[in-house]
Amino acid sequence: MTTPLPRSLDPAVGEILPGYLLRLAHRLSVQPLELGHLCGLTTGPVFPARHLVRLNDNQAQRVADACRLHPAEAHALTLSGQAPGYTPLRIDYLGRHQSPVTMANDGWVLTAFSRYCPDCLSDTAHLPGGPVWQGSWRLPHTFLCERHNRLLAWQCPACRGPAFSNGYRSDGRWRPTQLIPAPAQRLHPARCRHRPGAGRVAACGQFLDQSSGPPLRPTPAMTHAHRRLAEAATAEAGHEVTSLGQRVSAQWFFNDVRATISALHGSWPLAQDAFAEFGSMDTVAAHVEALRRTHREHTGALGDGRVARTFGHPPADTLPAATLMALTVTILDDPSGHHTLAQFLSALPSTSTAHIRLRQHAPHCSPAMTEAIRGSVRLPRKAAGQPAFFPQPPTHRGRLDPRTIPAVLPEHWAAPLDGLDAPRRQLRRDAAIRLVQMATGRSRRSAALYLEIPLGSLQSSTVTIRAWQKHPGNAEAYQNALHRVAEIAIAEGNPRGASAR
Repeated sequence: MTTPLPRSLDPAVGEILPGYLLRLAHRLSVQPLELGHLCGLTTGPVFPARHLVRLNDNQAQRVADACRLHPAEAHALTLSGQAPGYTPLRIDYLGRHQSPVTMANDGWVLTAFSRYCPDCLSDTAHLPGGPVWQGSWRLPHTFLCERHNRLLAWQCPACRGPAFSNGYRSDGRWRPTQLIPAPAQRLHPARCRHRPGAGRVAACGQFLDQSSGPPLRPTPAMTHAHRRLAEAATAEAGHEVTSLGQRVSAQWFFNDVRATISALHGSWPLAQDAFAEFGSMDTVAAHVEALRRTHREHTGALGDGRVARTFGHPPADTLPAATLMALTVTILDDPSGHHTLAQFLSALPSTSTAHIRLRQHAPHCSPAMTEAIRGSVRLPRKAAGQPAFFPQPPTHRGRLDPRTIPAVLPEHWAAPLDGLDAPRRQLRRDAAIRLVQMATGRSRRSAALYLEIPLGSLQSSTVTIRAWQKHPGNAEAYQNALHRVAEIAIAEGNPRGASAR
C-alpha cells in the first residue's frame, strides 16, 4: 500500500498532472522526480510523459493514495480526463490503436512543451505550492487566454527556448520528453525549465509570470475559433458541432480540422491568396517555408526543426498556430466550404505528404469532408469511406466494448436513429450489427452471428437498409446518427437488461 504524503494539495480547476506534481513538489521541498517515485509513476531517472495523457486504474489509485485524492480526481489530472472530445487523445485514433506512449509523442498533443499565460501564472501565484499550469495549454488548439485577452506565450523571454520543456540538443532535435522537464531540479513552478545548451546543463530558471513586452491580442476570428475548438474538445458523448454545414460528432470535427490543415499546408500559398484579408498570414508562410526545407537545413544547430514539426501538425509558435486554426474554422464554418477546400485539395501533387495523409484520414472524417477529399484528390472509393454502404470500418476499436452491445438496442441508445426516415426494426438491427463492426472490425456476417441474429434476419435488414441508403443524404445521416449511438453506448457501458457476451 502506498504511504500517504505528510501534506498534499487540492487540484486546481483545469490543472493536470505535471503542474499539480510540480506545485506539490515545491510545497514539500522535494525534487519532482522524487515525488514521482513516491507516487509510483517512475522507478528510475526518467519521468515518463505517457502519464500526461492517461493513467491506468492502478496508477490512479497509487497517485490518489499518496496525494490523499479520490481515484477519479487522479484520472481528471490527465489530458484525456479533461478533453474527452479531443480525438488525438483517443485510443482508436484514425482507425489505429494507439498507446499512451504514442499519444505522448504525437504532434497533435504538444507534450514536448507547454504554452502559458504569464498573467494566469501571476494570478495564481498565491496558491499553496505556487502558480497553476493549465492542462489545456498543452493542446495545439489552445492558443489564447480569453480571461486576459492575449495570445499565449510559448518561449522563455530570457533563453528564447520553449519554456516548459526539456529542451533540445545543439543539433535542433528535441531531448526526450518527460512528464516534468528537468525533473531532478528543484525550481519554483513559475520558473523556466528549458535546458539550453548541451550536456547536463541546468534549467534556465527565468521567472515566467511577468510579461517581457506588450501581449499579442487575438483577432475576432481567432477568438471565435478558440471557442469552437474548446467546445468540441470538452464535448461529452453525443454532443454535436457543425462542420461544412452538417451537425457532426466532435470526433469527426477534429478529424476535419486535421484534414483541412494538411490541405492548407500542402497547397500553400493558395490559401494566402484566397484569404488575403486574414492578418498574420506571413507567419504561416514562414512556418510552411520551414517545413519545406531539407532535413539538413531544418535540423541544423541554427535551424528551426525543433518547432516546425511536420506538414500534418499545427505550428508550435502561437501566432501562426492561431492564424492557421482561425482560417481552418472559417472554412469549416462555411456550409459551402467544401468548394474552397476543393481548390486546395486539387492542387496537391499525388506524391505529396499531404496527399498521402489525406488518403489515410478520409475514412475518419465527416461525410462532407470525405466527399470533398474523394472528388478532389481522386481517392479510390474504398479509401474514401463514406458514402460506401459496407463494410463498416472499426472506428471505435478499443473504446466500444462489443460485450455491451445487445441485438435489440435500448430505446435511449436508439434515439439518434428515430429522426431517420427508415424502416425502424431493420434499422435498429442493422445499427447493432454495425456497432459490433465499429468495436471489433468483424465482417458483417460475423458481427451478426456474434449478436446471435439469424442469417435470414441479417439478409432482410441488409437488403432493406442498402436500398434505403442509396437515396441522397441517407448514408451520411445514418453514419452521423450511428456515431452518436456509439458515443451513448460508450458513456453508459452495459445497458440495463443486456447480458455480457
